[in-house]
Amino acid sequence: MKRQTVLLVVLALLMTPALGSANPNGVGEGTFDAQCGGACHGDADMNASSMSVVTVLAPSVAYEGLLTSVSVSVSSIETTTSGLLGIFLLSDLSGAEDTPADDGWTIVSNSEGGTENYVEALIEAGQTEHTVTWTLRAPTEGNYALQGAIHHGSQDGSGAPFFGASLEPSLVEVRPVPEDLPRLATSFEPPTQRSVGETTTVELVTEFVDDVSVEWRLVGGEHQPVTASKTGEATWTFDLPPSLQPVVLEWRVHLTGEGPEQTTPWFQLRSQEPTWTVDEPTAYLQSVAMLLAFMAAFMSLQRRGPRDAENHTKTDAFNPGGEE
Repeated sequence: MKRQTVLLVVLALLMTPALGSANPNGVGEGTFDAQCGGACHGDADMNASSMSVVTVLAPSVAYEGLLTSVSVSVSSIETTTSGLLGIFLLSDLSGAEDTPADDGWTIVSNSEGGTENYVEALIEAGQTEHTVTWTLRAPTEGNYALQGAIHHGSQDGSGAPFFGASLEPSLVEVRPVPEDLPRLATSFEPPTQRSVGETTTVELVTEFVDDVSVEWRLVGGEHQPVTASKTGEATWTFDLPPSLQPVVLEWRVHLTGEGPEQTTPWFQLRSQEPTWTVDEPTAYLQSVAMLLAFMAAFMSLQRRGPRDAENHTKTDAFNPGGEE
């Protein structure tokens, strides 16, 4: 009984570090609310205020079901030992049910190459500003607020969590779509990921559009035009060139029709090398299974030992001289 208790304690100690520790090396992109600004890095009650300045940039008007861009800009960045800076796009700062999705927004892409409201950026030494842009599909008609927030570690590497947020929300009025407005169909979903060296063919589905023109750029680079071909009554296709290394390519479309000319937000397409992924729950289960197998083998040896000793004693009793 005592042996089993010891083994259970060892099992608990093996699993505790992975389940209960902070994440100084980041948690990766994901869907997180404002509470994670402290809890993901350590104890939320121990948060310190970040000196960085967080600003949300969003259009004052968006159209229901159509795409728009929202940016969170961080300035006066405090460089950390790891260089990681976590950036949130939120609907408020309540700490619960405050992601954009909780207000009806749909995240299509972001400039870090993902589709989540939380991203982690690697800040170079001496870099003081960084901006992340999200492409969102607007919710139903109404008035909405969007907030930005950040969290990061300390400069001295002590692991203390720092949290910062935008002082004022960005207010967006979502209006019904004008009937003749040139636009992409609400069913259109832009690609967000591809492999290095791969050409991407994009098919646009449009409404009330007579002509389109497309341009692309690398982040901070010059705009390059792309020829789009009409393949149907309301569909167009074009090719985005391959990249030779992992980068984020951005592209947008100018739409012309009977209504006012429209320009889509910049869409982000990340090129990346194929990577091996680890299923963490599966890894935990395999580790536990191996530990249980080891425990079973160990206990089996312990049960077998006394019997072997007893048999040896009986043998000696029948042959005290050790002679055959």
